[in-house]
Amino acid sequence: MKHVDQDKYTYEVLCVDVNGNCVAKSDKALCYALLSHSEMFKEPKLNNDRTIIDDKIGLNLSIKHVDPDDEVKDALRSVFLVRAKGPFKEIEKLRIILLSHLKDQKIEHLYVLTDEVSSHIANEIYPQINRVENALRKYLIKFLVTKIGPSWWSVTADAEMQKKIVSRKNNESHFSNKADGKAYLIDFGELGKIVYTQSSGFISRDDIYSKVMAMEESSEAVKMLKQELQSNYTKFFKDTFKDNNFQQKWEDLEKIRHKVAHNSLFIIEDKDSADKLTAELMSIIDDANKKIDALKFSQDEREAIMDNIVSTSQAFKVITKEEMIERLKFSEKWACQNSGGFLGLTSYVKHYLGNAGYDYGSSFDVIRQLEAEGIVEIYDHRGEGHERSVKAIKLINNSMFNNTVFEKLGSLMTTGSE
Repeated sequence: MKHVDQDKYTYEVLCVDVNGNCVAKSDKALCYALLSHSEMFKEPKLNNDRTIIDDKIGLNLSIKHVDPDDEVKDALRSVFLVRAKGPFKEIEKLRIILLSHLKDQKIEHLYVLTDEVSSHIANEIYPQINRVENALRKYLIKFLVTKIGPSWWSVTADAEMQKKIVSRKNNESHFSNKADGKAYLIDFGELGKIVYTQSSGFISRDDIYSKVMAMEESSEAVKMLKQELQSNYTKFFKDTFKDNNFQQKWEDLEKIRHKVAHNSLFIIEDKDSADKLTAELMSIIDDANKKIDALKFSQDEREAIMDNIVSTSQAFKVITKEEMIERLKFSEKWACQNSGGFLGLTSYVKHYLGNAGYDYGSSFDVIRQLEAEGIVEIYDHRGEGHERSVKAIKLINNSMFNNTVFEKLGSLMTTGSE
């Protein structure tokens, strides 16, 4: 941290005594109580009974009594505002000690109002995390597009990731309709998950059987077979990421990132951890980048990679608004012919869309969006002889939507049956 000790940093704590148990009954008494704490000061001097000045370390600590509003006065015995100001190093060290000493005074509630040290640490940490996050995003896009192909997203992103893309895409209107920005719309943790969940085994059972029957009965032969059964893809991610403890490092950095995002309080050790983790992760990513061009996959291996990712992630498709409208119109025609025009919401999503490979949660989200836009209506339907009603769905004006895809499908089916 450069030049931080040339600046002054402020730390404020609101002290609230509810039950009257506080040892110090006035701001002056609390000032004397803090003055006696040797860990906080080097050469303290008392100024006007409510301020402690330590020129040796450049520290100024003041205490002010706060009068609460009349409405809450009876519920609060006393309220004090403690403000410390000084160099970064001194305030960073003082904060925890000050809180501990205030607790020793039997003050029930302590609220940190201002912590410029934490703000400074967070501002130092975030650019490093952002650099690592963007480096991994850049690497993954380049690797997966050039090694798997343009369909990399559909086979690597699970249903939860795809669901987030649908809900977040509308928040970014400048780039989303010009460039594929899906990788920029998922969370930090999910970006790392794409790396450490990758695995592939593309060799057939018959091949494995033949190799086992032909190999020598020795531990060395078993070891060689295990190496042979690993694809280049598996070996690459294992050697480059897993063996370097990438997952643990990424998850540890994610915890720090959450603290930054939520404006949490920091200690200097958080900055040290972030420095260490970002340096180690950047080294792993840089090393992976150096190897990316040398890694080659056969067509069989590429297809096996895609199949394996799909099977392990249990990925489902996320339906678009346009697809939802077309499928609703087609389903309403079916419902008119077979169930009196009634289209049950749950049955439609889970049975019809689910069987077509669409994620339940994402489908319900899209339906809610269409309802908010006045395109569909969700209503209660109770059939004859039924005591309870169920939720149903219908297009408010389906004539305004062109259903070309399913109309063509219907005409093809009719033509084929003639």
